[in-house]
Amino acid sequence: MASSFPLMSFPEEIIENICRQLADYPRSRYSPKHLSNLCQASKTLHRIGTPVLYSCFDSSERFKKLSDFLRTITLRPELGALVQNLYLNAFYWTEFDQSHTEAFERAATRLGVSLDGWMEDNPWEAISQLVIAYTPNVKSMEVIAREVYCDDGVGAFTLLEKMAAQVPRQVSLPHLRRLCVGHDDCRQISLGYFGGILELAPGVRELKGDPIYGFHCNEKLRNDRMILDNVTRLYLKGGQISKRQLEKIVSRCQALEHFKYTYHSIYVGLEEECVTPRELIDVLREHHHNDTLRSVYIDLGWRQRTAAEHLSFTGLCGDGDQILSLKGFSRLENFHVDGSSVLFPAVQTPGYRTDILINMLPCSIRRFQLTNTQGESVANMMTLATSLTDFPFLEEVVLTGNSANGPLGEVEVKLDESEMGLLRKVLDDNGIRLEDTWSDDESDEL
Repeated sequence: MASSFPLMSFPEEIIENICRQLADYPRSRYSPKHLSNLCQASKTLHRIGTPVLYSCFDSSERFKKLSDFLRTITLRPELGALVQNLYLNAFYWTEFDQSHTEAFERAATRLGVSLDGWMEDNPWEAISQLVIAYTPNVKSMEVIAREVYCDDGVGAFTLLEKMAAQVPRQVSLPHLRRLCVGHDDCRQISLGYFGGILELAPGVRELKGDPIYGFHCNEKLRNDRMILDNVTRLYLKGGQISKRQLEKIVSRCQALEHFKYTYHSIYVGLEEECVTPRELIDVLREHHHNDTLRSVYIDLGWRQRTAAEHLSFTGLCGDGDQILSLKGFSRLENFHVDGSSVLFPAVQTPGYRTDILINMLPCSIRRFQLTNTQGESVANMMTLATSLTDFPFLEEVVLTGNSANGPLGEVEVKLDESEMGLLRKVLDDNGIRLEDTWSDDESDEL
């Protein structure tokens, strides 16, 4: 008799792959409804599909979904152990019924901590921390606070800090390799706000703050126990990060390989001055990351500049604040920089020269992107193109002039067509690609 359920005739590996297609992760992580329905079709499908169903959880900005999930994994910890990818955010608030609050209290008690005051004052942080504690095998985590009142560090992840201080520990995150933290509000939030996660996860290799104010901001109790030793990929979308704050983060990383820094205007007008392009490179060099970095991406084009009587967000950086040299970055292969961070003296001025780039770039460079830049950059790039014996690994160059209303100001900079044509020919003859268009894709490799 033919099976009434032909799917069951497939090998388990095929069924598992079908489950992954239904989950549609990582392209979509929001609606596992179809997979959930399949898991209820038979005991065999439940056994095969459940690990896939619970491998990724996204709260989808719904507080009730997050609360229901916590209640489920506290009652069935084996399901929490299946989670490998975790996305925590909140936007729509909810009321808790008694079954929720009782489950949360029991969950906290089992971990040796108390929820006194948390559910009244900071419920999102409390529930998020408990979810993290009950997903011990998570590998990738994003924690983005939305509409969360965290002034002066209120609501920081101190429940996890208390768990980290326990001897012996009941909670750890030994498999966590990728962590993204941030805040979708104008309140200052620091890496230290989420420090409890980093205390429990010494193996984090990729760390992203989007946005982040710095290592600390106004917390009354500052967490200096965060472990960043193994971070090799660091991406900071910095809102008003000063040199001092940047240094506190970078100094705790032992050997960065990929570094990306872009400016975020979320904290415009604060007293601390933003790190300058030159300071940023100096910080990386002073902490010996010049020996290990393979990729550096810097975009400070819209950063806050302090003028005599007003704030400015466009224009070239001040003389002395520009990037001068990366010669000590012996392994650097990819370098992206915005045009405000490199100064090219204007033609017919006493300081005009065309050796800026050959004096700046290391011989290890393979891919160089200079975007929203001055017209004088073309002549400097030509000098580079005629000095390729000093840059034997160069494969690709991206060069674009300042766009209209771009980081350098309102005026569009159109790079000279004849000069660009000659530059393209010289590079083409040497097997090097030249691109004169560019899109700001945040998914770009670090």
